[in-house]
Amino acid sequence: MTATRPEGLLACIEEDLAKVEERLLAETRSDIGEVRAISGHTLLSGGKRLRPAIALLAAHCVGRKFDTHRAYAAAAAVELIHMATLMHDDVVDEAPERRGRPTANAVYGNSITILTGDFLLAKAIWLLSRDEENLALVRLFADVTIAMAEGEVLQAAVARNWNLNLATYEQVIERKTARFLAGCTEAGGLMGGGTEQETAALRAYGHHLGIAFQIADDLLDFLGDPKQTGKELGTDLRDGRVTLPLIHTLTHCDAATKAVLLTILERGQALTDSEVAHITATIARHGGFEVARTEANTRMARALTELDRFPDSEYKSSLIQLAGYVVARDR
Repeated sequence: MTATRPEGLLACIEEDLAKVEERLLAETRSDIGEVRAISGHTLLSGGKRLRPAIALLAAHCVGRKFDTHRAYAAAAAVELIHMATLMHDDVVDEAPERRGRPTANAVYGNSITILTGDFLLAKAIWLLSRDEENLALVRLFADVTIAMAEGEVLQAAVARNWNLNLATYEQVIERKTARFLAGCTEAGGLMGGGTEQETAALRAYGHHLGIAFQIADDLLDFLGDPKQTGKELGTDLRDGRVTLPLIHTLTHCDAATKAVLLTILERGQALTDSEVAHITATIARHGGFEVARTEANTRMARALTELDRFPDSEYKSSLIQLAGYVVARDR
């Protein structure tokens, strides 16, 4: 299985992405058969390659010539970091499937999957550190990885806190999702020879895109098609993750409705499909989904504003279209 990409949006960098894919196949090889097998299992699971794509688009968007071989290595490192975090997340979540396929931990076990994730993180650092010009990128993605780890820990710490406030929710998604996409676009600016102002604008684009991406992901947990998402409806609810639609509803509903919701939510993994449907209908009645959509669209608009300083190009056009895809996607 190959990477599944937003149809047509990345045509201008298809050749670049093919080179990145070659690097990924090369860098996930190992003399240890299990490492090779588990890395390959995750690499070929049908990912969108969104993160390396936006790094490359950002580099091209600057409009200056740059070292493509350096860019391909950095883009591959970005995807290796993403793969490692997915493997670790699936172990923490005890997830049996991702994108409709068995997870690495379901096939090979937790311990060996975690260790292979560590191998991929080390490979990413190795790829970045091979070029002496990449010190800024090494520091950037070290900061990104720290923030993602902190975001995941915070998310676990506040699980089943039905009184979670909006500020804490935003802190979770900013660290676990937005920082990574912001790091990808900032890296693109650095690799593309952008000025300080251009690189800052690309970073801001990635930040707002990341917030919109996560809110859209939260909506899919209630409203998505499991055949498309590869994830059962209500997965976040069963895991105790409190997201924007639910925060809005619990804050604005009456006491009786809140009491019913809390009683159902406390069932956790025992939640039935009908109970998930009841929660979904209650959120819809209280405008929780509309609030989340509005915030995602607002973030998308703020992301697009950051691109105004760049000249028109097919790469800028792809970044604009990609923002729309992120908000409206079905998987």
